[in-house]
Amino acid sequence: MGIQEHFEVPAGDNSRMAAQQKSDIVIIGGGIVGSALAYFLTSSNDGKKVTIIDRAFAQLKGSTGYAPGFVGQFNESDVLTRLSIESVKEYLKVPGGFETVGGLEVATSTAGLENLEWRRTTAKERGLDAEIISAQQAADLAPDLVKPDNVAALYFPGAGTANPTVIAAFFQSEAQAKGAELLEADVNDIQQAEGRVTGVTTSAGFIEAQTVILATGIWAQSLADFGFPVPVIPVAHPYMYGEYHEPKANKSPFVRYPEYHVYVRDHGPFFGLGSYDHKPLAEKPKGTAIGDWMGEFDATLDRALRLIPEKTKLSVREKFNGIFSMTPDNLPLVGEIPTAKGLYMAAGVWVTHAAGSAKFLTQMLRGEQVDAAMRKALDPTRFQGRDLESLERESLNCYNSIYSTYENS
Repeated sequence: MGIQEHFEVPAGDNSRMAAQQKSDIVIIGGGIVGSALAYFLTSSNDGKKVTIIDRAFAQLKGSTGYAPGFVGQFNESDVLTRLSIESVKEYLKVPGGFETVGGLEVATSTAGLENLEWRRTTAKERGLDAEIISAQQAADLAPDLVKPDNVAALYFPGAGTANPTVIAAFFQSEAQAKGAELLEADVNDIQQAEGRVTGVTTSAGFIEAQTVILATGIWAQSLADFGFPVPVIPVAHPYMYGEYHEPKANKSPFVRYPEYHVYVRDHGPFFGLGSYDHKPLAEKPKGTAIGDWMGEFDATLDRALRLIPEKTKLSVREKFNGIFSMTPDNLPLVGEIPTAKGLYMAAGVWVTHAAGSAKFLTQMLRGEQVDAAMRKALDPTRFQGRDLESLERESLNCYNSIYSTYENS
């Protein structure tokens, strides 16, 4: 069972390439998910050796390194809501990892308000603090990002913004302190014999291991032929940074405009804005989670900027195509891969759900009892028997309605 990942060993940096021939658990991918897995797996005193492999830890090349960091805990999916709540609990433990700035979802029409009222009711049923506030109250909370002439807004006081690279680095450091190895290398092959994993071949040598976890994000689909489809579809997505300004005394809540597929946040010294208001575009990732800029994205950003108060004078300082993963049901693929005993996957996981997903998989690996409904919902084999082409279409069809089905991160 071969994989051809594009992990490269950085020239001149051998600080994390200690010779190692054997590990109990190998995690392929050092983004926020893989790092969280190492953190949780080393938290027990079972003495198991954990190794994370990535091509670069100092500058993560996957989605973790570029994610805008919006973390809204509520989702129409109960599973995703639970994973988000669990993730935030962990992020709050990380110094500088998470800011509880709150989140606003702005309605610009009566229909939009009706949707927000349903979301408020459902969120409260799940134990989240949520309230409908007036347009003026929303503008008072986020004067640079919200006009006072909207209809109303849904306010989530417990929502916030994450710093994914800080969180990943913290998880890595804590895992290292408990014996985990960070290896910068190219993964060439996953070895197996008699139906079970035996180790991983890398550019730094072979690592014998009885458990291998694939946490490679947007590259998951290209890893191998697992005997079932892995519809983790990388998509193109425009995001922009505004001009620098003097940071506000208190950061604004992040803001979403669900009816316009737009979101915006206060990064401190500048504002950031992204939009889903364009034709869904599958993107084949290369060396990083940044793709080529699409010409139509300029019009997408222009439309989005009309929602922002003129006094803010928000304009593009930097823009980029940030690639992230979609799945047909907007749920990650987290669990065991039955075609090879000891092989597991944590793919299609966004920052919003990363720590919760990693904790769930850790419980599975330890043989602990986990929620049956969640196990079924996240099962990597749930698309067995489907063709990848139709699954990709379904994933792309979810893109423009992402706010009604999925919390952006």
